[in-house]
Amino acid sequence: MFEGYDYEELKRRANTRLSESIVAKLEARGERRSIAAGERLYEVDDRGYPLAYAATATLEVRGGDGMKLGVMEPGQFTGELGLLLGQTSFSECAALEAGEIVVVGPRALTELIQIDPEVSDCLLPALAARRLLLMERQEGALILVGEEGAPRLQRISAYAERNRIPWRWLDPADPAHAEEICACDAGGAGAKVVVHGRHVLTDPTVAEVARALGLELDIGDGQPVDLVIAGAGPAGLSAAVYGASEGLRTVIVDDVSIGGQSGASSRIENFLGFPTGVSGADLAFAAELQAVKFGARLGVPRSARRLAPGDETHAITLEDGSVLRARAVVLATGARYRKLGLADEDRFESAGLYYAATELEARACQGKDVVVVGGGNSAGQAAMFLSGRAASVRLVCRGRALSQTMSDYLVGRLERAPNVTIEMRAQVVELLGEERLAAVHISGGDGQTAEHAVGGIFVMIGADPCTGWLQDVVRLDSRGFVLTGPDCGVTDHQPGSQFQTSVPGVFAVGDVRSGSVKRVASAVGEGSVVVQAIHARLAALRQAEGREPVTL
Repeated sequence: MFEGYDYEELKRRANTRLSESIVAKLEARGERRSIAAGERLYEVDDRGYPLAYAATATLEVRGGDGMKLGVMEPGQFTGELGLLLGQTSFSECAALEAGEIVVVGPRALTELIQIDPEVSDCLLPALAARRLLLMERQEGALILVGEEGAPRLQRISAYAERNRIPWRWLDPADPAHAEEICACDAGGAGAKVVVHGRHVLTDPTVAEVARALGLELDIGDGQPVDLVIAGAGPAGLSAAVYGASEGLRTVIVDDVSIGGQSGASSRIENFLGFPTGVSGADLAFAAELQAVKFGARLGVPRSARRLAPGDETHAITLEDGSVLRARAVVLATGARYRKLGLADEDRFESAGLYYAATELEARACQGKDVVVVGGGNSAGQAAMFLSGRAASVRLVCRGRALSQTMSDYLVGRLERAPNVTIEMRAQVVELLGEERLAAVHISGGDGQTAEHAVGGIFVMIGADPCTGWLQDVVRLDSRGFVLTGPDCGVTDHQPGSQFQTSVPGVFAVGDVRSGSVKRVASAVGEGSVVVQAIHARLAALRQAEGREPVTL
């Protein structure tokens, strides 16, 4: 949706003016009223704040630190993507000049976007463009204060970047940042995170930052929903888009970020319809907008910890003890990259050792020598991406030939890249450094070990399924992937039954499923097809309750 757009194009889309017909539809769902000069419409941290259309009034929007974010003159409107995601407000809004406004609450706005293509096509790109502008300007949500590259802050910045939360970094060692650090009262020992310009957290975890941002969404109202999806990677997002678009009341949760493992990919070049490639983050963002457009409710970070099957509904317990009940469950928790299994690996994580290769990690390694470990497409894509930023890239693979595990187009590019060195039948055997990773020992195919100074190492050596919470609930294969279809005794030939697990009404799609093809395109396909099986499940439940038969 926004791939390749520059700053000026984002501004143009963000400042879309509403037609008379759209204004009439907003007014039918909201309220037209007068506002006095100086009157506040909403504050920073408010939840459930409205969209406001300036009919004759002039409105000013400011961030939590008082920075002016925009002036909305007659014909313009307030709001950004958080309105649709249920997030608390990044900003405050007050009237500069008295006049009339039309206010529409978030629930009414979301419903209107779901049912009216004209409103959706106008508002959704504008609200999303405003969020991206906040990201570009580094305004509106988080200020990270600490030594550049501090591991704790690196993890928080990675979370913010992947979830499109505006952030910026202030280094106490930089004199140019001293005044601003003092102004937000973020000095002293420890890593600091300033939320919305007013809440200062010391050495916080990602979860604590998310709570301070108001992202611990209340996604459960006690009533069963049609579909709960655990995992917001390509497979889960696809199931959410197709499920919600076909009228299923859908909730999707993920404990890290929208996009899953693929969201950390710098560029996916073999996904249908993107001849020049698309970053995993951009693909995930577009899918998130689609899911929200059709009414899916997203909860990130929310971690599924327990699945309790039932006859008619299944219960998923989240990390905070809250429970979601659903008539159907889709397991799309995917897999996580394996670790090297070396001493100090955890200590160097986000301090020179990374499991993703995006712009964020690349900035920390700009102009330095880096090592990429792995032989699959993810490792190849990372090596090519980093070759344009790092001084040199050393690709270390335990196998005998990249052609056995990597797409031909990537192998050819790597072999021709002037600053990429490929080491086959090799492995990293030791990590060296004090507070940050400084060097690695690599054992080559000849049995010799060499030390290499590095600015970073990127580990992409295969993945383990995220199924620890499903032990003794659904049948798993010997490696922990979820068995489905005939592999777990399902003989039903209904469409989508190949994704049925050993528990009726619980399905598995994407990388977490035993025997699946570990590709983004196949994960998206599985997520779309499984919805047919979910409809069959819901139809069977309705018939069992004595309702009218459902025609699919």
